[in-house]
Amino acid sequence: MFQRGPARLFKRMSKRTSRIPEGSNTTSQPSHQRESQQQPILEAQHQVETHPTWLPKLPPSQPLPEEETEDYDDALKGAMRELRNDFTSGARQLAESALDRLAYVTDIAACMATSWGEFWALMVYAAKQFSRARPSMSAAITACLLRALERIARTWNEEHAKGIQSTVELARIAGGVFNAIVRERKELSGQLGTTFTSWLKRYYNEVLQHPLRFDQVGRAELPQTPVRILTLSNSSTIRAAILHAISSLPSVAIHLTVLESRPRCEGADMAAQIYASAHHKHRLSINIIPDCAVGTASRDIDFVLLGADCISSTGDVSNKIGSLAATLCAKSYNKNVAVVALSDVEKIAAPGQDSKHIERHPPSELTSAWAPATRNQLEGKAHVDVFGEWFEWVPANLIDVYITEKGILNKEDVDELAKEIAELDKYIFQQKKD
Repeated sequence: MFQRGPARLFKRMSKRTSRIPEGSNTTSQPSHQRESQQQPILEAQHQVETHPTWLPKLPPSQPLPEEETEDYDDALKGAMRELRNDFTSGARQLAESALDRLAYVTDIAACMATSWGEFWALMVYAAKQFSRARPSMSAAITACLLRALERIARTWNEEHAKGIQSTVELARIAGGVFNAIVRERKELSGQLGTTFTSWLKRYYNEVLQHPLRFDQVGRAELPQTPVRILTLSNSSTIRAAILHAISSLPSVAIHLTVLESRPRCEGADMAAQIYASAHHKHRLSINIIPDCAVGTASRDIDFVLLGADCISSTGDVSNKIGSLAATLCAKSYNKNVAVVALSDVEKIAAPGQDSKHIERHPPSELTSAWAPATRNQLEGKAHVDVFGEWFEWVPANLIDVYITEKGILNKEDVDELAKEIAELDKYIFQQKKD
């Protein structure tokens, strides 16, 4: 889990900017151990390291077992199938699903492993497979699982120093780590919501100067001048942030324009969920529009709020199709409009792993809304293509601010985080220690 992982980036960031909250956790290194006649499978770190000092010592590399693996293989295939076919969850939710499935597979692996190294190999292999299940959302899945494995290895080192060696005990320790991470992830939405609310309060008080009243852009007559936000798709991160802002800023009204986000119209789903959960509906106005009306709708907004399925090491943001059009239209009407990327830090991909993968969906996703005669004329015909891409990239030069649970980041911060996850990937997934 990143919160318990390396703190070196945030130490560097706090020296050059006050935008990042202080108090990020640091991780102490395992104490030195005296050598024994029997070489331990897990060792504490020595003074001379062949890997970055913030990483824990890993079990020795061992091949996967070749016999009696049916239960493990079946569980792995079933989990992969579920992850690949989940087109409802966003990147954060999918990462949590992958973590839950890794915990399940870990229990099975514990029953078949004959050594610590073999147990570790089974866990790492499953995590690698899960990270590849949905390439368009692999950044969040990969970071979540890598940091879980890093934390498990660190805890194993600490417990091994106390004499714990059995596979049963290792499985218990791993299960405890998984449960702790799940609990901590539930707090992350609150942390991100707090960061977003602080930014919004400052933006509202210091930047916004439009004279429109709420009744001019919304539906109800209110004394507040609203913040006019354009967003799209169904992001759990955005939902939580908007609800947090409404409840925390009693002097602020929000006018939310939401693209319906075809073909599955998850933007409308998000609007419904926000409206149902808001406790201060008198300060919330929602306008749901078809995607094709983004040009008209973006004329009178203050900022574009984007979720992220992936953020490249250079700061490009991958999000639901329509994000680029919303950004360009808003910027063309008003160069002062802010484009905000709201994201967990785990969605930042390592350099070279943000391969701009194009996820394509079947034509039926779009054609199901057509008249039967139209479908019959066009579906499956030669030289007739139906657009099936769900995600697109918004270039970094169009993004004004990255808001995360760790604070407000700039592009240099994004690059540093990308390099850290690259080190972790190289060390755990690729087993390269030099």
